[in-house]
Amino acid sequence: MAGRKTTPMWTVIMAGGVGMRFWPVSRKSKPKQFLPPGGGIPPKNAGPTLLEMTLGRARGLAPPERTLVMASASHRKFLRNLDIPKGNVVYEPEPKNTAPCLGLAARLVESREPGATMCALPADQFIAKTREFRKIIKAGAHLASAGGAIVSLGLTPHTPDTGFGYIERGRRITRPDEIEAFRAKKFIEKPPLARARRYAASGKHYWNSGIFISKAAHLIDELEAHQPRLSELLSRAGSAFDKRDAASFAKLWEKCEYISIDHGVMERTRRLIVLPADVGWSDLGTWPALRGVLPRDEAGNVWMLPKGGKAESIDAKNLIVRSNKKFIAALGVEDVIVVETDDALLICSVENAEKIGKMVKNLGQKGGRFL
Repeated sequence: MAGRKTTPMWTVIMAGGVGMRFWPVSRKSKPKQFLPPGGGIPPKNAGPTLLEMTLGRARGLAPPERTLVMASASHRKFLRNLDIPKGNVVYEPEPKNTAPCLGLAARLVESREPGATMCALPADQFIAKTREFRKIIKAGAHLASAGGAIVSLGLTPHTPDTGFGYIERGRRITRPDEIEAFRAKKFIEKPPLARARRYAASGKHYWNSGIFISKAAHLIDELEAHQPRLSELLSRAGSAFDKRDAASFAKLWEKCEYISIDHGVMERTRRLIVLPADVGWSDLGTWPALRGVLPRDEAGNVWMLPKGGKAESIDAKNLIVRSNKKFIAALGVEDVIVVETDDALLICSVENAEKIGKMVKNLGQKGGRFL
């Protein structure tokens, strides 16, 4: 890769999610990206937030002036003191999913620095191996810049999870370094369980990490090809944003379709390349994901207790407990999630953790007092 001119890199951090499956700690008013993993040390949620951790990782890829944070207008109070220029925080008037989010970001990056490459990072993920992560992102940036690819980080599936998209790899791409790269043969968004089992056992499929690298102009091209109406709206919305015309921006944003980048582009594009990545990744999508992030005792229990808090357990295995109480006792229970906040208590089997999001939607239909 020596001698190749590298285009400028921007990082785009997607911070507009709601984190429903981490209820009752993650709420509509303060979702999980503005909290430490699992909510941090109760009762004050002490520790660096997931967004702060993501910004820290991004520092090794792009400077603050080349960092965009895409977030909800309803969360302004959590975004006032970020170490990036104020004009680089984009407040979405309402949730529209990742295709409008990244399409708008690509327009803004291209208007500010034509020809630049952008790396899209979800704000609510956990990466344990920062050095390896930055190395593979930089390799992906070379592929995106020199070869016109859209690059996705792929994770080896260890369970047949139906909550992730899967990427089937095609032929290997020869590279002058040790980084593996494959043409993407097929992108499948959240398959049913039987198919997910086949994918997880195949050795040829990866989880989609939700991390994408592309030249901004190439992502704009793909949106124009596959989502022409959305692309046209985003072009006008980007111009309104740059002109600080908030009213026009809001009206145009309201007309945008609610659609993911996966459905809108990744399932259709022929530019997709997958880089297998071993970076200690977790999407922290559900409470059980904390087992791979937070310390566990010899019985596999995760305890999130106040400073100085203690737990006593007998024949208790694979529990996930978060409580404001100074002392917790558990006897003869397994695979249970117990999460306490000031106004709510969740008791759930680990097996049913994926259904928490559905329960929260039901709460919304019943008045939403505890959302």
